[in-house]
Amino acid sequence: MIRKTSLFLFALLFGAISLSGQADSTKYGHMNLGNLLDELPETAKAEAILRVFADSLNQKDSLMTMAFQEAYLLLKKEYDEGGLTQVQLQERQLALEKQRQEIQKYEEEAQALLESRRNELLGPILSRVDDAIKAVAKENGLLMIFDVSSGSMLFAAETIDVTPMVKTKLGI
Repeated sequence: MIRKTSLFLFALLFGAISLSGQADSTKYGHMNLGNLLDELPETAKAEAILRVFADSLNQKDSLMTMAFQEAYLLLKKEYDEGGLTQVQLQERQLALEKQRQEIQKYEEEAQALLESRRNELLGPILSRVDDAIKAVAKENGLLMIFDVSSGSMLFAAETIDVTPMVKTKLGI
């Protein structure tokens, strides 16, 4: 009986030692994805294209808003001067409400267009970066890589900054 207990204790101790050795070999990495993306020339080019696209959308929105404001001020002036009947006032108010709704609809469509264009331009860049991060993790036996730019990691003991390795993979 003592021999079985000794063998059991030995097996338990051996298992604990091997598990502790595995825990010591677990490696984690970290990087600042935001900074890395800022350093990529493709990101700067995509952001420039997005700015031009957003400016064109904003320009149309501004023109629509100015037309609305002018129509509102004209209506207010005519109303204050007493030059409108109640029926005319209601018709003009309905027209202004329709114009306001068109502006709101355009702004929602413009936001969707901008988001779609952003995904179209940045998607391939993010995919390439993701592939490089996965390759670095695999090559270096890293279990996880944390993004410190998201602000979600408050503490990480013994992590490796993989940014230089990912940059090498990306050719920068």
